[in-house]
This record gives sequence, C-alpha cells and structure tokens, in this order.
Amino acid sequence: MVGVDVGGTKVAVLVVDAQRHVRGRTVVPPALTSPQRTLEGIAAAIRQALDVAGASLNEVAAIGIGIPGRVDPQSGVVRLAVNLNWREMPVGAWLSEELGVPCFLEKDVRAAALGVRLCNGGASAQNMVYVGIGTGIGAGVILNGELFHGAHGMAGEIGHMLVEPDGPLCQCGAQGCLEALAAGPAIARLAQQALESGQETRLRDYEQLTAESVYQAAEAGDAAAQAIADAVGHHLGRALQALVMIYDIEQVVLGGGVSRAGKAFLEPILRELERQRQQSALAREMLRLDMIELLPLNCDAGTWGAVAIAEQSLRNLRREKGGVNEISHFLPPLAEPFENRVSNLPEP
Repeated sequence: MVGVDVGGTKVAVLVVDAQRHVRGRTVVPPALTSPQRTLEGIAAAIRQALDVAGASLNEVAAIGIGIPGRVDPQSGVVRLAVNLNWREMPVGAWLSEELGVPCFLEKDVRAAALGVRLCNGGASAQNMVYVGIGTGIGAGVILNGELFHGAHGMAGEIGHMLVEPDGPLCQCGAQGCLEALAAGPAIARLAQQALESGQETRLRDYEQLTAESVYQAAEAGDAAAQAIADAVGHHLGRALQALVMIYDIEQVVLGGGVSRAGKAFLEPILRELERQRQQSALAREMLRLDMIELLPLNCDAGTWGAVAIAEQSLRNLRREKGGVNEISHFLPPLAEPFENRVSNLPEP
C-alpha cells in the first residue's frame, strides 16, 4: 500500500507492506508552478518512495491520497484546493492512469483523523476530531467510529469559519476566516507586522519569519511573540469550543506543522479554554482540558491515514459485488487481476 499526504508545503509518501510494516518514505516540496506540474510532482514523489522501498508499481495494491480542498472520494475530483491553486482537478483519474494503480482520495484532515487511530493502535475515541493547523486549517470529524462528511463533503471546514468580519483577506475570498488569522502564513504575517510597528523583539534576529520562529521566540520570553501566540490561541480555542459543542465529541487531537511547536503552541489554547470554562457551567462540563491532545511528533497521521483510505476502499470493493465496475471510470486496466491485489489486508 502507498499513502500520500499532499499539502501546500510538502508531499509526503509512505510505502507499507500487507502487514503495515514500513518499507519506504519520502517527503518533497510540491510543484506549484501549474496544476499539471503539481499532479506530475505527486506521481514523481510516489515513484521516488517506491524506489526507496525497493518496490515497483506492479506490487502496489492501491494508493490512498489525502489532499486539501473539496474532495469527492467517489469520482476522485478535487475542487477549490486554494493552497494548491486548483479549482477543479480529476486527481483520481489522472493518477490512476499515470501510475496504473487504483488511487483513492479523501480530504487530508479526514485521512489524518484515521491516521491518528493507526498511530494509537486503534485506541482513539469513537467520537473525536483531528484538527490540522499548517498552511491551512481543517478538521476531520469521526462520529460513532465513522468519518463524517456532511451533506456536501465539507464537514469540518473550520478554516473558513468567519472569526473577524473586518479581518485579513483569506485565500478563499472572504475576510476574517480562522485560517487567515491562525494558520502558519497568518502567524508569519503577524510577526512581520510586529517588526514593522517598531516593537522591540528578538523576532528581528530571524532571517526568515515563520510560525516556528514565532513560537521559539515566545518560549524564550519575547513579549511580541507571546502576544501573537496568545492571539492565535484565542482564535483556535474558540474554534475548538465550537467543535466540541456542535459534535459533542470526547477527544480533540491537534496536528499539522504549526502544532509541532509543542507547549508554546498548546498552552495559549488551553488558557482560552479555561477562560471559557470559568464563564460557563456548560463549558466546564463539555470542555475538559484533558480531552485536548497534541499529535505525537513520531505520528505521521497524514500518510498513515492515506494508507487506511486505500485499505478501506479495497475492502469495500471486495465486499460489494460489482464495486470495481462502479468506479471503473477512473481506474485504468491493471496488469495484475484486481482480485489478487485486495487479499491479505490487515484488519482495521
């Protein structure tokens, strides 16, 4: 199996065998010069990972891909992936034809929610949310043990919740979205604004301002960086409160590149949640601080989740008569009989 996690700053690929033993990995930057080059770059990253694993495409049963935007798992079409500059791309069809292997797609944060379960040995809560904070912000929601997609496949699109009506312009075209206030690029923009305002801050010592440098400075006691971390924590804390109240979940896992700052990232969020708890008896009951967790640094939830998507999709086809024909419009002819590729899958 091959799992692929596509984002605005990286394409990560994981190759595992039928027992989920890791055979190879690779991480490359995405090719964003054009939509077609982005697709070609994903295919090249998959081939590179297989080379590392000492394997060939003929040995691959399926490829799972977690990708941002509005993803239709049935057709393999991705729409409105703003961080990839895609309006509508037939990703599943193109990659399946290019690689000669069935490719199954899911929204990146939903795939990562499944990946959390694999990292935890299947021990995650039945009702949980994974929130990815990186180039963008999104949530993968699992209710009663199943991924929740919503009526239009957009459940968990919290990055485009309206937070400040007069706030900064978001890539989606609206003003004041959560993503425009608390994602990685937004944090870097706030740091640049602190410098331009003439504040005394050690952020001036960094050659490149990033979310990572902001949290490093905040942890070292820099007042300007701490103010940015507090503002981000305030916005994210309010978003998490909304998720808990709407879905009545029992576990929230925070991941993505920004979350790798660890304690400096998490503590402002917990302070905001504690502030809410102090104001409301309902919040004290619903918002337990121990329900908020950081994704372990050694858990690559995105790629493992994509592996889970590939495995589940093959199981579904194996269990449903005629399932192969139902999606034949984006699966190319296979050199090896399809049935041979779906045997011996590990149990979920």
